[in-house]
Amino acid sequence: MLGGSVMIASARMVVSIGGTMLLFFLMSESRFGRKKTVVRCMCFYVLLIVLTCIWYGFSQEIFARMGALVTYLCFSVFAVWISRDSVYVSLYKLALVFYLLSAFMVGGIEVSVLFFEKNVWADIIARVVLLGLIALFIDKKVKSSIRGFSDYVENELDRFSVAVMMLSLFLGIGFILNPTIHDQTPYRLFQIAINFFLTGILQVLVFRLYLHIGREKQYMQENQLMEMNHRLLERNLELLGPSVEEDVTKKICENAAVNRILTAYAEQARKEQIEVKLDVELEKEAGIPNIDLITILANAWENALFGCAEARKEDSERACIIHLSIRKKKNKLAIYCSNTCKMEAGVEKGLPRPEDSGGLGAVSIVKTVEKFDGEYDFKNNHGMFIFRLVVNVLPDQDVSAMV
Repeated sequence: MLGGSVMIASARMVVSIGGTMLLFFLMSESRFGRKKTVVRCMCFYVLLIVLTCIWYGFSQEIFARMGALVTYLCFSVFAVWISRDSVYVSLYKLALVFYLLSAFMVGGIEVSVLFFEKNVWADIIARVVLLGLIALFIDKKVKSSIRGFSDYVENELDRFSVAVMMLSLFLGIGFILNPTIHDQTPYRLFQIAINFFLTGILQVLVFRLYLHIGREKQYMQENQLMEMNHRLLERNLELLGPSVEEDVTKKICENAAVNRILTAYAEQARKEQIEVKLDVELEKEAGIPNIDLITILANAWENALFGCAEARKEDSERACIIHLSIRKKKNKLAIYCSNTCKMEAGVEKGLPRPEDSGGLGAVSIVKTVEKFDGEYDFKNNHGMFIFRLVVNVLPDQDVSAMV
């Protein structure tokens, strides 16, 4: 590596660590909100640069042997912690980032040696330019695919596949950083470029394979959701039909469709010895199409009934309750639903586990909420499963006929 003062080392670390963080977060999403993510990243970034520069100034020889390993190991721990991906998918993305990092680091050195007589600032500028080109390519061409990679295939991509993909990347890194090769020639640059290209092609092929598998399964899941919602719709149409006696339907709110659905579901729950609490303040127009609102309520209630039934399997004497609250204020519609559940009922990736909710109802709810740019939350609070959502609505517009 080209030598330099503490200032030069600091400049290199700013570029290298900053580039590593930039590339990783182009490929991965944080599990925190944007503001918290920015604060955490900036604190970590500054702290890591300060510590590495102090280390370099204290002992350049030790830093040259171990600095990169320790620095990027620290970043790996931080990245796995902050990423919303599973550990092994985060590790794969880190391997991909380190591969790209080695490419622009060695590329900067080679350009400096071949064309600028080992000028250290030429090395740094070349790294910045190469980093910018790589980041621009990822942002414009592959960011959505790489991020979607996690959503589509995390359940399909086994640990062996990740290990094989990571091994190919580390072999590529080993070739690029091979300490036994000291010749600085255009042929060496050509070798690096070919290695970079072939390893990249391998990753693209694997990406496409698993994306195809994941999309096929998603397509099948969406078909199942459509069939399930169709059955729910038929059932709800029966509840909304003229066969329902008018004197049986209680006035829960001003919305007739919600009135009839909740009356029927509440009666069904009470027949199963489940206490029902309804706290609904809703005008005639809910602010979203009735079909979407009924989809949310029907799936939430079916999940609540299932949760109560599962809780009774554990303890037949356990008192069960379903509490539903609906509020509409200005341009927001808020729904809260809680029900008795098994103590160990859990949430995975933001959704209730299928075995704890009875199927794909939660997925159907989420897809409906996302149509209106809403937010949702599921959690088990000591044996009470809680579902909350807030969606944006149109307060003064009749949307009952919207599709």
